Amino acid sequence: MPGRSATPPVLPWLLRRVAFISSLLLVGFVVYSGVEGLLQANSLDSRIIETRAEIVELQRDADQLAALVAWLDSDAYIERIAREDLGMVRPGEEAFGVHAPRRGQLEINRSPWWANLLPEEAE
Repeated sequence: MPGRSATPPVLPWLLRRVAFISSLLLVGFVVYSGVEGLLQANSLDSRIIETRAEIVELQRDADQLAALVAWLDSDAYIERIAREDLGMVRPGEEAFGVHAPRRGQLEINRSPWWANLLPEEAE
């Protein structure tokens, strides 16, 4: 073929380049998505651990509050309050008064504050 130059066809070369670049972009997207998914899974795992620790702490508080409610509803507590704060006595008992300084405010020795209302052995 005289008069024709021997230049390679541009179209197949261009298609190979576009396919190669598209493949690189697709692989990059898949890697990025995988890494992002792993990071989110790790973040969710740490949140689950924190939430479980919070649940354990809240369950402990709920148990202590249930013990407080049971103590405040007991006959022993009601009798103690009736005798100490109201000065009441049972029939046949003799009441006497002692002039002593009034009991101050509740001393906060244990945390949370309502644990101080429970008797020592209830903890």
